[in-house]
Amino acid sequence: MSDSSVLKKIAELVWSLELEGARAALEVVQKVVETKETVEGGTERIGIRQDQVAADELREVRRYLDHEDLDLSGPECVLLGSFLKHRENVESLDTRSLNVSLDSFGRKPSNTTSTVEGLEKKGLLEFVSGESRHAHKTFCLTEQGFIEARDLMRRLARKNFAAVS
Repeated sequence: MSDSSVLKKIAELVWSLELEGARAALEVVQKVVETKETVEGGTERIGIRQDQVAADELREVRRYLDHEDLDLSGPECVLLGSFLKHRENVESLDTRSLNVSLDSFGRKPSNTTSTVEGLEKKGLLEFVSGESRHAHKTFCLTEQGFIEARDLMRRLARKNFAAVS
């Protein structure tokens, strides 16, 4: 049913009401409109807040990866690099692109593939494809991986706040 036919039916229904009924219907319509505006505004604010959190996380993880004096292990680099790429909306990563990304920060581990495999065994990463011996493996962070990456960032913030700031 089109909007115009729905509006026509509503108008006919309201017209058929007594004056008090029409006023009550007007109040109901006003409340519905106010509620929809509140919900729409809330949804927009939630989206803005989520964007702000993502931007803050991106700045934070880049700061850690870019800070030369911050001692990060290979697994920590891979975990933070994977988190960074996912926050940039890269759905699935591959070991080659992660190598390039980490190398741009001077953080390329000696063997990204074996590091990814170790993190996969811990349940922090999940392989998507590329199981052959020489293929670049495609993977993504698991929910536990996101939790661990955020926990790592909190630990780094506490441990190295003065050095990183």
